[in-house]
Amino acid sequence: MTELSYLAVIGDIRASREVDDRAGVQAAMEKGLLALNSSLGDALGAGFVVTLGDEFQGLLADPGALMAVFTHMERSVPGVAFRYGVGWGPVSTEFREEALGMDGPCFHSARDALKLSKDADRWATARGFGGAEDDILTGMLWLLGSVREGWSEKQAATVVLAREASTQREVASELGVAPSTVSEALSAALYRPVVSAERALTLSLRKFGGLPYSNENSEE
Repeated sequence: MTELSYLAVIGDIRASREVDDRAGVQAAMEKGLLALNSSLGDALGAGFVVTLGDEFQGLLADPGALMAVFTHMERSVPGVAFRYGVGWGPVSTEFREEALGMDGPCFHSARDALKLSKDADRWATARGFGGAEDDILTGMLWLLGSVREGWSEKQAATVVLAREASTQREVASELGVAPSTVSEALSAALYRPVVSAERALTLSLRKFGGLPYSNENSEE
């Protein structure tokens, strides 16, 4: 019988001591994680939950859902930067509804990855897929994180709305600005390349995880 693997995800607030309203941020995290768990469906392994006040963790049955976790938290806790460790591997203990009181190689790899993210001051690190695969995924994550760090608050907010809207005109209406302003903000944020790279990361995670993947609707 093949041992199933999962993707453990640990998120930690960067420079948490500098956050003014820590109670408000924790409340936003808890609310956001509840909505995240509901939205993931079969991709969820064990529910995401706040663990240490400034940290949260969860388990994905589908590693390709990782970007959904990242983008959901960006939307749920605006203005707060997270750092991540993600680890691929089996679970050694009994499964629980929430990812608390569980253990296994995936959690160990995620914890090691988070430490590496902190040490290297980067957005996210992947471990547990294998030497070359870890480096490939971490390189993609590091680049995506570096682009995000360059976003202004206006650009970040515009990107969040653009992900959910059908057209830039809808985003402009929501923000009360001209469509050209939205276009300029998205261009400066490298929105289209970022979305394309996020899709490539998702496909890579599924492939490295041994899951079916499709390149339908990929950009030329």
